[in-house]
Amino acid sequence: MNINNTLSAALRAYNVGEYEQSRGLLHKVLVADARNQPALWGLVRVCDALAKADDAIGYLRQLLWLLPDSLAVLDALLQRCHTPIHLGIVVLSYETFLVRNPRSATGHYNYAYVLSRAGQHALAVTAYQKAIELGAERPEEIELNIATVFAERLRDDLAAEQHLRQAINLNANYVPAYFNLGCLAEQQGDRGRAQAQFAHCLTLDPTYLPALVRLADAQHFSDPQAPVLVKLRQQALESGDPDLHFALGRALEQCGDFTAALNHFDIANAADQAAYLPYEPAVVAAQFDAIKARFDVRWHRQHRRVDDVVPVFVCGMFRSGSTLVEQILAAHSAFTPAGEREFFSRLVAAELPDYPAGGEFITSAHLQQWAARYQLESERVFGRDTRLTDKRPDNFLYLGLIKAMFPAAKIIVTQRAWQDIAWSIYATRFGPGQHYATDLGAIGHYIGLQADLIAHWQKLFGDDMCVVDYELLVTSPQAVITHLLEFLGEPWEDNCLRFNALNNTVRTESVWQVRQPLYTSSVGRSKPFVALRPTAFTDGQSG
Repeated sequence: MNINNTLSAALRAYNVGEYEQSRGLLHKVLVADARNQPALWGLVRVCDALAKADDAIGYLRQLLWLLPDSLAVLDALLQRCHTPIHLGIVVLSYETFLVRNPRSATGHYNYAYVLSRAGQHALAVTAYQKAIELGAERPEEIELNIATVFAERLRDDLAAEQHLRQAINLNANYVPAYFNLGCLAEQQGDRGRAQAQFAHCLTLDPTYLPALVRLADAQHFSDPQAPVLVKLRQQALESGDPDLHFALGRALEQCGDFTAALNHFDIANAADQAAYLPYEPAVVAAQFDAIKARFDVRWHRQHRRVDDVVPVFVCGMFRSGSTLVEQILAAHSAFTPAGEREFFSRLVAAELPDYPAGGEFITSAHLQQWAARYQLESERVFGRDTRLTDKRPDNFLYLGLIKAMFPAAKIIVTQRAWQDIAWSIYATRFGPGQHYATDLGAIGHYIGLQADLIAHWQKLFGDDMCVVDYELLVTSPQAVITHLLEFLGEPWEDNCLRFNALNNTVRTESVWQVRQPLYTSSVGRSKPFVALRPTAFTDGQSG
């Protein structure tokens, strides 16, 4: 057999989509030469095309055995590793590489990134610092990465700020460091400091749109000729950046120019809609039906653990008041806000990628292991002697799993007039995971599916669920909060009505709203836009 001819034939087969044929030819090469690197790289590409991730990882590990000092192989391995087991393989592979190459700044930098993805955040910080010590390029960017780990993963804002200032010491004109200092101030509710940092970003780089967007969101507009609003308009003439158009839409809405606001929200959402996967109502409805069918009474009887841990989960549609509810509870001495934790979305993505399919294979051992991991992560970041509120709105998708892991868990569901939710979502930028958010009809359809799923969970979990109505909360706060605290088994505390004075960190789109006392101006927010586009709000929830 001529190896080069066989490799060429395999490449031709690959290029015309004959992946199995290509794979067979490449295997023949390996039979003749088990160390043939082009064949192994070719098999990695073929397995990618066939969606055989485990096989691709296996061939990359063979390449790594042949090329133990190759960062290219390690990087290719990392790109294909997403589950905890696979990430563990990459961590060990980098550790082996660093034993052989202890002075590799790039190796330590990549190792830090892998550790952070694997949830080993403190070790990631150490590895990033080692990369700087070894002379890694652009150390200010690495300091920014360290700050991000401290702020978003270890919840240590003081350490995050220290590393951002170190980045500035290394490069006094490094705009992203000033921007992140502004974001920290924003999350802490310090409006003046946030505005100063964002303004300084624009002094250093007038074209840095993220700072302009954040500066606008930190203000309330009533004058259409306000300088920041004028600058937004000027930039919008030249840029289709969705964040810019969302910010301009919000500013114009505050000024009462609803037609112009709607136009910019349309522009922003159209840009995202073109980039995201399409929203397919029948497909999404089938997914919701599958969740209800999988996590039914019978499944829970078979999988319910015995556990007296009582975590608190706050969920509901995005923009339905969940951040407000968590902030009110945060003002109570019994609770610590955990914010929008990603534990369950990460767990499902890594270990139940076809969720809810695969639920039939979940065992008591799985539930025990996942519950222990959740508790360990909670204690590592927030300590032991407190009740955490885990506020991830779309955890409503995973309540069946959550209640199997924590049978005593208390579930708070926030609800709000659906038209107001729909409009608030449309006026806010979400990522690809919320692909319904770019179209009012799709938003209404999704809200209807969510309401139906919540009704399913209420039938299953009954008294362990409490629904908080946003409109009632802002109009009759003491009665609603008293009922909520009784549900959670905690006494009334007056501080719950003074939640806006809290000196804590809030990392959601509602960061400025929850720094204000309760207000009713958001009730009926959708009305001007319902008048402008009535059909989008009359038929949306059907389905």
